[in-house]
Amino acid sequence: MKKLLVAVLTLVLAVSLVAACGQPAKPTPTPPPAPTKPAEPTAQPTPEVKEPIIIGGITDLTGNGSVLGTAVARGWELAVNDINAKGGILGRPVKLIVYDCRSDPQEAISLFKRLADVDKAAIVVGPPFSNVGLAVAPVADEKGLVFFGQFGDPRCMLGEKLDSLHPYMFLVQPSAIQTGIIGGAYPFEKLGLKKAAVLVAEDHAYCVTQANAFLDYAKKVGIEITTFQKCKIADTDLTVQLTAIKNSGAEFLFNACNTQLLVVATNQMYQMGMDIVQCGSLDFSYPFATLVSDPKAASRIYFPVNLDMEAPHLADVTAAYIAAYNEKPTPKSWIAYDTILVTKAAIEKAGSDNRAAIRDALENISGVKCLITDDFRIDPKTHMPLGLGMYIYNIENGVYTNLGYYVPEYLKQ
Repeated sequence: MKKLLVAVLTLVLAVSLVAACGQPAKPTPTPPPAPTKPAEPTAQPTPEVKEPIIIGGITDLTGNGSVLGTAVARGWELAVNDINAKGGILGRPVKLIVYDCRSDPQEAISLFKRLADVDKAAIVVGPPFSNVGLAVAPVADEKGLVFFGQFGDPRCMLGEKLDSLHPYMFLVQPSAIQTGIIGGAYPFEKLGLKKAAVLVAEDHAYCVTQANAFLDYAKKVGIEITTFQKCKIADTDLTVQLTAIKNSGAEFLFNACNTQLLVVATNQMYQMGMDIVQCGSLDFSYPFATLVSDPKAASRIYFPVNLDMEAPHLADVTAAYIAAYNEKPTPKSWIAYDTILVTKAAIEKAGSDNRAAIRDALENISGVKCLITDDFRIDPKTHMPLGLGMYIYNIENGVYTNLGYYVPEYLKQ
């Protein structure tokens, strides 16, 4: 009885507890921690993207003037790369846009207009082809865009009669008149030769002006012109002209032709057994002697260059050029490099890439240190350089030798 009473009481107590609590208590879940908000990254200033200064270039890369034209383009490119590596011009990068005119003056006109109107060039650098300079001159004036190059015919700057300055045309090297006189004077003054024949590329403006300068000089100093022969830059056979020269009794040949024609003439003279002195322009410079058929053919040649091609201060640029293009630079390459250095100085003097301001700065530029001089200056009356001297080089058996700085007595008067 007693055991029964204990069991009943135990059951009653259990039922009471369930009734009081309803359901067994469940543990309260612990809420997950609030996600930590990532720290805001520190704001970095957006680098300012500066618009490049556009320098246009027109030269022959594939036509009959491509030997020199390519050397010029590479000189420009090397200088622009060096400038950009040092921070550009006025803190802005420089963009070089070069077009191939294929020695065609009409193509050059179209390309100049494209650089002016489409590419928005601040200045255009030009080739060593005076026919291109003559054709583009009125367009440069019309567009108000400087054309600064190696076109040595002074008519490019001064008009047909040398009496009307083209305001936007500028020359970076000695003119064809100066080169013609110096090149032709050396055989007369230093070698004692008094009978000269003349061969001229009649469709090449620089060559024609150079030949005319020599003819005028010859008349004034008493050099006898035994024969005057013409050719064209596309000619590949000059035997008719060279036969006339051989039979004329000339002691030296004033060869007013471009590099390709000089190679043709020199090869054929060697084949014909012609052993007379040749003189002419700096187109006889490298790579001329490497292009002739036999090194012996490249002998008894004298020509002026407006720098010492072995000068120590050229070493760094020369080494960089060889490393970049696997060949030696020509004088045209060094002059092209200088064209960009002078262009940089003009833009800095102008303080902007404004075309008119660059023109005004270039017209009065002076004191520019470059490869060919420590003091590059422009004559504002002619837009041609002041004070550039020339060296005479000789080629014997394909080897170039610097004979030193030379000023003809005629030019000292």
